[in-house]
Amino acid sequence: MTLAILLPLIGIFSQYNISASFEFSNYTSSIIFFTVYQSLLSALLSIVVGSLFAFLLNTYNNFYFVKIIAQTQSILFVLPTIITIFGILSFYGNYFEIYGLTGILIGHVILNTPLVSRIIYQSLNDISPNEKMLSRQMGLKKMSSFIASEWPIIKKNIPSLFVLITFICFVSFTPVLILGGGPKYSTLEVSIYYSVIFSNNFNTALNLLFFQLIICFSIYFIFFKNFRSQNFLIDDKRHIKTYFNLTLLNLFGLLILLLITLVIFSPILFIIVKGINKELLYILTSTYLWAAIYNTLIICFFSGITSIFIVYNLLVLTHKKTKISESLIYSLIIFSPAVMAVGYYILLFKLNLMYLPNIIIVIILNSFFVLPFTYNYLAPSFFRVIKENDDIAYSLNLYGLSRFLTIDLPRLKKSLITAFCVSSILSASDLVVISFFGTNNLSTLTQTIYRLMGSYRMNEAYSVSLILLIFCFIYFFLAHKIFEKNKWNIH
Repeated sequence: MTLAILLPLIGIFSQYNISASFEFSNYTSSIIFFTVYQSLLSALLSIVVGSLFAFLLNTYNNFYFVKIIAQTQSILFVLPTIITIFGILSFYGNYFEIYGLTGILIGHVILNTPLVSRIIYQSLNDISPNEKMLSRQMGLKKMSSFIASEWPIIKKNIPSLFVLITFICFVSFTPVLILGGGPKYSTLEVSIYYSVIFSNNFNTALNLLFFQLIICFSIYFIFFKNFRSQNFLIDDKRHIKTYFNLTLLNLFGLLILLLITLVIFSPILFIIVKGINKELLYILTSTYLWAAIYNTLIICFFSGITSIFIVYNLLVLTHKKTKISESLIYSLIIFSPAVMAVGYYILLFKLNLMYLPNIIIVIILNSFFVLPFTYNYLAPSFFRVIKENDDIAYSLNLYGLSRFLTIDLPRLKKSLITAFCVSSILSASDLVVISFFGTNNLSTLTQTIYRLMGSYRMNEAYSVSLILLIFCFIYFFLAHKIFEKNKWNIH
């Protein structure tokens, strides 16, 4: 893992004169300012909307449709980003000018609201039913009850969530690339991409890379040392009964809940409706589609397997020192896709290794980018299983692979499947790495959608987006069915 991270850094630092490349021009300062500004503003809006959404979901969770919304919202965060962004561009672009800062903010809020909402929603479910009953018995009004019960929990989650969302928006690529609309609204990540792919200007790219690394290192070491992972897709089985009175305030709350739901789900729904068009049959019979599906499947599967292998072995080596494993995993967020892609691109070019199968590089990089999510799904179950079964493993003299197959695997089966599926689907959404290493023979569904959009073949782009959406759902549920049917208990 360490070698895979060091290789692109070696490529970057060995290729250029650092002192000559490190310059703070007006162009660089404007790019840095806009990157920081849009990420802070996006995080603030995402926190506000996500917190309100979580509170309303928790307040009206007696309604069946609200429970459905609460369970399905987190799927939006896992789906390929380009589908949501394309839906935003097509749907909201019909009503106002979507390009620029407005589009970027809308894109980031819609993408990050499910993450914020899911984490806070699960935290709000920790409120004891007795506490809610006591509030009613004391005759507390809505606002007083909110300040006494819900607000302390929401406030506790805000700092770490704000830092996390700020970082996600800081290194965001697809929303800015598609919705930015030009150099004026470009971020460091997108500017690095443009410098290498379109201008072939590695000096400018390197200069921007240095500043991005400095800022990312600063954010991580100042704020992320206190960050704790949150599993936002675990289904909460507790059911806290709430009481609903038909009042004007409650009706207004339901209206706001439905409005937020419509805003965050409308891009996906729009893609589904627009994807069924006259070009769909032509797309399904085209060779480039099936080649893209094949490449996406290979990248998804092996990226998922690789990330599971890395995370599990890291947990085994550091399970007695959880802070070490978390620090190693979450330090990967410093190395954004653009940094890693440019580093490998330079290294392979310098060593005349560009003839190597690019799909291997794509799989390696994608597997590293999804490690924090893989860890997030696997670590809680792993630590519980290890704690419960250490004594019996030692008494039976079971270690290493024997212990894994006999004791750990059957008990970690569900978590391993979920972690694999999530990391695989997230690998399908990457556009940065495939943009650097993709060719005519190596094109994924994500890259195909972007190319069709760039060629203004919108109906075809809608159809491929729908196919990618279907691909993700089939992959997720089919993988669950296949692995769950296997009896992994070894006797």
